[in-house]
Amino acid sequence: MSQPSAVKPARTLSFVDIVERMPPSMIQLLTVLAPAIHVMHHALLLVTWRGGYAMRVQSWILLVAYVQLCLYGYEVLRYAPQLLVLALLAYTWLHRSCARITGHRRASDERGSPEQLRRALVELADVSDFVVAMHECFVQPIYDVLTWQVPGYGPVHLVLFLLVTWPVWLLCMLPSHMWLTHIYSTRTDLMEWLGGAPTAWAHRAWAASLALWDARIAPHVPSLCFTAAAWLQTHVVPHLVRAAAWLTSSPTYVSLQLWPPFPIASLSVRHVLLFVGVLLLSWCSPWATLLRMALWRSAFVRHSVMWLVHALSGSETLAASLPTPKAPLTSRPRTTQHETPFVFEIYENQRWWIGLDWTAALLPQERPSWSDSDNAAVAPPASFALPRSTSVLLPSSHTTGKSDRRTSEWRWVDTEWRVAGVVGVSSSTYTPAASTTATDAQREEARQRDSVEVPDEVRRFARPADLPSTSMDVDAEGWQYGDNAWDKFSKQNGMGRYTRRRRWLRKAVLVQTVEYGV
Repeated sequence: MSQPSAVKPARTLSFVDIVERMPPSMIQLLTVLAPAIHVMHHALLLVTWRGGYAMRVQSWILLVAYVQLCLYGYEVLRYAPQLLVLALLAYTWLHRSCARITGHRRASDERGSPEQLRRALVELADVSDFVVAMHECFVQPIYDVLTWQVPGYGPVHLVLFLLVTWPVWLLCMLPSHMWLTHIYSTRTDLMEWLGGAPTAWAHRAWAASLALWDARIAPHVPSLCFTAAAWLQTHVVPHLVRAAAWLTSSPTYVSLQLWPPFPIASLSVRHVLLFVGVLLLSWCSPWATLLRMALWRSAFVRHSVMWLVHALSGSETLAASLPTPKAPLTSRPRTTQHETPFVFEIYENQRWWIGLDWTAALLPQERPSWSDSDNAAVAPPASFALPRSTSVLLPSSHTTGKSDRRTSEWRWVDTEWRVAGVVGVSSSTYTPAASTTATDAQREEARQRDSVEVPDEVRRFARPADLPSTSMDVDAEGWQYGDNAWDKFSKQNGMGRYTRRRRWLRKAVLVQTVEYGV
């Protein structure tokens, strides 16, 4: 019976250790892509409003630039696309000039340097954390709903929601000239509203006010108030009269849309892109975070959101899992953890000998008795061990002067190995005979796996749990029979079948923990 591997102490890897364990081709690729990684990381800081006051100013500039792009992007691309190239040339010229004045090194001067490689590793780790978080929170749930992989009636509710909102979408997006009936609106002229003779009307109103003043109010007001009124009559009233005359003489109209009301027949794709983009770019801003926290304290808002989530997903547990007002929505945790499930696959190989039947005694030039999918030697289930934990310290991308500890740890999910395609056959019920024990090479392989960290070798016999496995035609015990050259496999045993194999599976999970600012 196989036992779970003992917990081994985590090894702390430095930057030099990481570089030594990376293949030269990976280092070369990382060096070439370092500028692109830096741009992605800088864009991530802008979108998430991190990096201090200077980055927040740049985030505001990005938000304003996106609004201008939505409003005037089509016109610029249609009538003056040369402005884009000119703007890019101006930006690069200013960047080079500032770098020359401040004495900063250019990216071309740092290419291939250890500082660039270290910075690329740190920025790539930060981008990876963001991508993993987006995948878990948004991409994977949406993909599960679209592929009917969620329990309940989530996809059905989504279909109903789309069918109900489609007429509303058409009402809002169709232009007014495409309607079957006219969209009636009233246009009110300011000249008619003011009586047709604005200048005369203003003078009559002023004369009436003066008569009222002289007859009833003036005798009871001190001389100071009378002086102020005279000043207003001399300096203010003429300007008001001229302004009223200009408004009424200009062709100014006030259009009031009576039917249909806003936003019906008033929106376009540009408005949708503007709204969605501004919402996404400002989602992580401090003021948007404070506004969401204030709104989430409202019971009406919480119940409305929970009802909408329940209506779309059909799951009460998903709606109940929304955070309470006491739990901050956007506070960044000090420690994050991500689990990736894998399935380990190893093959048991046997050959048929006259007088010996099926045994693990194979020819020297062929595959070993226990191998991976590429016929390389691996340890049998009884001595198969997971890679031990690793801990890496990298400069923190959130706190200056501190480091982020990234720990990777393997854990078994299944208690025993099992045979693919067979129910009830596991390593707990399998007792190898003397002829099927591990060879010296396999024992050495197991010892090396226990003593040396070789994460790349896991890829030989492990695959992500969400990827489908290779289909095999097996018999009741999971065996697949082939000819003398280990070819033409099928579940039929008989004449001409001298080799056989079966696949053993066991699930494990890779737990990746990130501690920020240690």
